[in-house]
Amino acid sequence: MTLPESEVKMAAEEVSRDLRAAGAASNRELPKALRDRFIAVRSALFRLGIFDPILARFDSATVAQASPQEIAEELVLLVQKL
Repeated sequence: MTLPESEVKMAAEEVSRDLRAAGAASNRELPKALRDRFIAVRSALFRLGIFDPILARFDSATVAQASPQEIAEELVLLVQKL
């Protein structure tokens, strides 16, 4: 799923809200559809030149993964800057 720039902010807000509502302790416990939506938002942010190390830790194999709650909080901060 590729997000147009005009939809990134809204999609990030929705994913942040859904990550919190999921109540999952780890990213592996999230529904696949939600993981896919987050990855699409993260990719769109990358295309806009926004790289965030916390978002990169969502599915990292080399460092501790960020929790869904950490990801949700970081998305809120990024949305405020868009």
